[in-house]
Amino acid sequence: MPGLVVFRRRWSVGSDDLVVPGAFLLTIHLICLITVIASLCTFEYDTSIFDVKLLFYHQIGYAIILGASLAIEIGICIISMRGSILDSEVRAPINLWIYLKTAVMLFDISWLILGSIWLSKYYLDSPVTTPKQIFFAIVISSWALVFITGITVWCTFDTAGRSWVKMKKYQRSMRETESRFNYKRSNSMNRNWRQRKVIRAYQDSWDQRCRLLFCCMGSSEQTRNSFTDIARLLSDFFRELDVVPSDVVAGLVLLRKFQRLEREAIVRQRKNGTYEFLSGVPITERTQFLALNDAKNYDFFQTVIHYMYFAQGAYGWPMYFIINRAKICQLVPELKCFGCCTGGAGAAATEPEVIQDNCCYCNYAALKKTLQVGDIEIVYVTYHVDVGETPFFVAIDYTQKKIVVSIRGTLSMKDILTDLNAEAEVLPLNPPRDDWLGHKGMVQAAVYIKNKLQEENIIEKALNKNPERNTNSFGLVIVGHSLGAGAASILAILMKPDYPSVQCFGYAPPGGLLSMPAVEYSKSFITSVVLGKDVVPRIGLYQMEALRADLINAIQRSIDPKWKTISCSIICCGCGPEPKSVLEMSGKDTHINKYQEERGTARSTSTHPTDSSIALTLHQPLYPPGRIIHVVRHHPKADENVLKSREPVYQAIWADTTDFDEVLISPVMLQDHMPDKILAALKKVIAEATDDTSSASSNVNLTAPRPPHFVTQHV
Repeated sequence: MPGLVVFRRRWSVGSDDLVVPGAFLLTIHLICLITVIASLCTFEYDTSIFDVKLLFYHQIGYAIILGASLAIEIGICIISMRGSILDSEVRAPINLWIYLKTAVMLFDISWLILGSIWLSKYYLDSPVTTPKQIFFAIVISSWALVFITGITVWCTFDTAGRSWVKMKKYQRSMRETESRFNYKRSNSMNRNWRQRKVIRAYQDSWDQRCRLLFCCMGSSEQTRNSFTDIARLLSDFFRELDVVPSDVVAGLVLLRKFQRLEREAIVRQRKNGTYEFLSGVPITERTQFLALNDAKNYDFFQTVIHYMYFAQGAYGWPMYFIINRAKICQLVPELKCFGCCTGGAGAAATEPEVIQDNCCYCNYAALKKTLQVGDIEIVYVTYHVDVGETPFFVAIDYTQKKIVVSIRGTLSMKDILTDLNAEAEVLPLNPPRDDWLGHKGMVQAAVYIKNKLQEENIIEKALNKNPERNTNSFGLVIVGHSLGAGAASILAILMKPDYPSVQCFGYAPPGGLLSMPAVEYSKSFITSVVLGKDVVPRIGLYQMEALRADLINAIQRSIDPKWKTISCSIICCGCGPEPKSVLEMSGKDTHINKYQEERGTARSTSTHPTDSSIALTLHQPLYPPGRIIHVVRHHPKADENVLKSREPVYQAIWADTTDFDEVLISPVMLQDHMPDKILAALKKVIAEATDDTSSASSNVNLTAPRPPHFVTQHV
């Protein structure tokens, strides 16, 4: 940080990122040089033979090139290791070394071409056997190294890098020459024009990347529009920061340390009566644990677990395979292949309508196996997927006396496009509410499902399916996980006027989903479930902008080189103590207060902290829907339960909407999002509550605030 500028172009790599590639080239070239020297010193070359003479002098020339490469690569590694992430001035000479390395590489390629010509002409007839075999291996490995270097250069190529350099050069010249007001005005217009040019270049770059990544999705108008919207979002988010991908990795490592130390300082200071942190959540006297010893709350929590099966079943056979690898053979009797059946699933009158499943109806078979948790009848299933069009199914739940609409989460590239289309859009309500905003991609998915339900009259068909079993009096429940949870929540809001008793259960919903007025309205009929440090409920455009500010703030406070910061997070041994800035923070709580103040300032500012000419985007905050049940982990001390000292205890608390404004960096931030992990955690909450109630030695009141010893946990 900032990006390296060479050959009059900015690259997606920093001057401190050349340690690893430099060390890699250094190692390979050292091995090659030792091999060449050993070959020259060990074997005899009869220079009276023309091809042997060419081989001898070619190896001498290649040894000289390798020696020059080694010297330059040592210099690159030494310079790249200097200074902290932001201290790029001490690494300024790196440009000269890169130019030298490029020149030597051109000589290297030319020499390799000559070596390849020798191999093609003289390899078979040359009388020296071992030397020519060694030379052949060296030429092949060198060409492989050139290929790897080319791929690396291609990956770090910034298509808008030249426009970026021109804009920065122009801005510097304007700051030096501006002296009168009229010049400032004209210069400001020129500066804005150049900034717009750079923005456009980055939008085109991200649009090309999206089209390349999703090349198998076709080129419909809806897809092209989604590419354009996503490219604009990504370019707005990334182009404003003169950072490279490794800066983000180092920032995440540093931010995790700062978050941990901040929580430790809060516990030490006993601010707001904080006893401890469970899964990043402060536990105070005001924390509301679910009162599972109450029969009504217990039954409600069992209902939450029950509908998690519906949300999980919507994923079909891929999720069933992940969860039940040992039982995958149990799906075989349920398959209905076209080759061995007449018609297939859906042909019989008793079978539901199944749309766009695979030839053997693997998804439908997995769905039926997953829903073996009660008296449930599936009436409609569609696996059609497109941008803004998400698969879902409708079932009759005779156990709970509900009609259930379950929406699938992210499972395809088209689903990812729906996720990334994260701009805020007004919910299509009648009458309209301008302050009720939602995630654009999930609003489109909810509208698609609503239209599908109405056009095919699916819910009414389900209600009239079995009048003798009173299905016409059943209520409506909408469930989903991840993307499905977001679409389900918006669909519930859209269908609330027609179905006043509708309920919605969203598992791991996205954080950037609804504006606060819509969230407050949804709390009466939507329940969300979040496990631990799941990153998805903490991610939206607003939350990502806060994360961006936190990353810059963490990077600014670091004084260690980037290579040390990243390597010590991967290899813990041999790294020594924490970085100096972190040690200072852990030693004095005043540093924590200063860090929190700087973090708040960085989040609220609209300008780049190191370049005031760069305007940062600030989006309106969107939040997870409804009331939120947060399942947190409690790691008991060894003396509390010797037999289970390493097994976490899962507890459920009612969380506030704003509790998920900050991304918590953790190794389990992605694992906690998986539906099987959520279901297992929900079951453990019930199991722990049952154990606490049945234990004669337990006198803990689940409705009361937890005492400090009950919530002790490793941060």
